[in-house]
Amino acid sequence: MKEKKFILFLHTGNYEKLYQAVMLAITAASMGSKVYIFLFFWALKKFATDKIDVIDFPEGMSDEDRHLLASVPQGQSDMLKGLLSEVGQMGNLEIYACSGAVKLMGLDEELVKSKVDDILGLPTMLKMTEGAETQLFI
Repeated sequence: MKEKKFILFLHTGNYEKLYQAVMLAITAASMGSKVYIFLFFWALKKFATDKIDVIDFPEGMSDEDRHLLASVPQGQSDMLKGLLSEVGQMGNLEIYACSGAVKLMGLDEELVKSKVDDILGLPTMLKMTEGAETQLFI
């Protein structure tokens, strides 16, 4: 049987988008898909610096967006990180950092390696996504 792949390309570091991405990853993994998360730029920085669960209220945010963000369930202080860890234990979640983004964001490569499964270049990432049923850019 062909492996079902669910791909998330995460670019933004906004909490509400990271929250949604984690919920999608959990759901896809629990439904039997192999989940690949590829991190770029601000999402990568949030993962690498252990700030995935930090809610930032960007300047210029509308009252409606602020209200929505404030109502997102937060549970413990490391809820998203904990949920990803639980899914990772199922064995069907892999998280990768983009090598170019690591350099562009000025992140320490060893630190990033300690937070993800590996650091990869775009050609390798794209090869891994071949045949995926779902690919989302967030």
